[in-house]
Amino acid sequence: MILIVGIAGVQALAMMNAKASAMRILNNARAVVQRNIDTAMGAPYSTTAVPAILATTPATGTVYVDDGSGNLENVVYLSNGTSTLVTGTLTRTVVAAANSESQALLSITFSLTYTYRKHNYTYSMTTLRAPD
Repeated sequence: MILIVGIAGVQALAMMNAKASAMRILNNARAVVQRNIDTAMGAPYSTTAVPAILATTPATGTVYVDDGSGNLENVVYLSNGTSTLVTGTLTRTVVAAANSESQALLSITFSLTYTYRKHNYTYSMTTLRAPD
C-alpha cells in the first residue's frame, strides 16, 4: 500500500511540475505581448504622423519582432541568460476599425505563437487606438 501511495505521489508531483513550467512560459509570452500593446498605446499618433508600430497591415497580420532582428521572438532564456529555450512568432495586425463617428480608429492585435513540449500555444491581445 505504501508503494502505491508513493508512486502516485511522485506521479502527481511530476504532473504539477510540467503544468507549472507551461504556465511560467505562458506568463513570459503574456509579457511579450503586453509590452508591445503598451508600446502601441503609448506611441504618439495622429492622422498625419503614424509611427511604424501603428502602420496598417493586411488582415492576416505580419511577423513583427520588437528587438529588430530575425523573425522569431525570444520567449524564455536558459538559466545562463543568453541561450534561448523557447522562441515564438509574434504577429502584429493593425486594421482600421469601423465606427459611427468616422474617426481614424485602429484595431491593434499582437499574437505570439510558440511550441513547448510538442504542444502549440498562442497568446493574443487586442486593443483600439484613436489619434491623440
